[in-house]
Amino acid sequence: MPMILVKKNPRGKVIRELSSEEETAVKTVCGLKKPATMALHNLANDILREMREYDAWLQCDCIPGDSPAMNFAALKNNTGTLYLSSFNHEHAPECPMYRQLSGNEEETYSGASRHPVSTRINYRNFLPPDDSNSVIRLQARSAYHNGESSSVRKKRPRLARLLLSLIDDAGLNKLDSLANPRIRTNYRECLDAIRQVTLQQEYIRGRSLSEIIHFRPGMSERSQERLMETLENSERHWPARRKHMFFQIFMAQHICRDAVEIHWANGNIQVIRPVRGISINGEAQGGIRPPYWVILAFCRSADGRIICSEGYAHALYQLTCPVPVDSKLERNTLTALLNVASWLKRKPGTPELSLERPLFDTEV
Repeated sequence: MPMILVKKNPRGKVIRELSSEEETAVKTVCGLKKPATMALHNLANDILREMREYDAWLQCDCIPGDSPAMNFAALKNNTGTLYLSSFNHEHAPECPMYRQLSGNEEETYSGASRHPVSTRINYRNFLPPDDSNSVIRLQARSAYHNGESSSVRKKRPRLARLLLSLIDDAGLNKLDSLANPRIRTNYRECLDAIRQVTLQQEYIRGRSLSEIIHFRPGMSERSQERLMETLENSERHWPARRKHMFFQIFMAQHICRDAVEIHWANGNIQVIRPVRGISINGEAQGGIRPPYWVILAFCRSADGRIICSEGYAHALYQLTCPVPVDSKLERNTLTALLNVASWLKRKPGTPELSLERPLFDTEV
């Protein structure tokens, strides 16, 4: 069985098999790290770029059974170098992709860390590196992922931290009065609160977040292209060596790992399928705790099209009181707190109760 590209999410879903030429290129350039022809080098580059674009893993057949040796494509931010990093377990000793794992739990694909794993985003430095022109360079040392210290928790994705930072700055995770919580008339009022944040914050000096963060998931392909061309205009400043992209934020009731459905007032249903899927906070299956906050990222693909590259969704209490929640239990707890606060309000001398739902870790 040849090497195959599989989806990270849902895990193990086959994308395609590598051709014999592609497998030779990967094993020669990334495995044996031998000098190769330009054709083999370019072919290996193309495979790693495809893996990054589709958030795919490379599965090797050198280990039989249900737990094959895997690699993911990583990018060194400081050099723009693409490389393959192993996880799951070692390749077979006779496999060209074999590297002896150091046994250091700091080097894991998960990126788990003893440090805070959910921290606020820096609006001036959150765009991912531009890997469109990245190439493989031969390295003397093993190409294993330099993760941080190991723990059972995984780092929260960049896209998630962007959404939660905006929600936090908009104050949508706060209830000034539990007895009389502010109930917004509709979800657009919630989106407008985030819109005000994007107007006030900049992602580079002189350019506000509102240029790249939008609230129109129904934007046409033509409008998406015009927006991207504006962002790509060489006469305008853009963060150095960062990918050109924009984002859409909205709320949705129907979502799964592969797609999000938007039900419009006229009865039409729009389905958006991010290439790399949708990460849903705390859910293995997806769609079991609606409604959700949703953020989608859009960028230009290798063939020049505008694509929805990935998405993130986080359950919220309710559309008119959009405090993010991590579980049904947390949603029920918030309901109980509101009921208790309403009951206490009728008791003389009861202090005013407020709530702020923390969205990030605190380092102590």
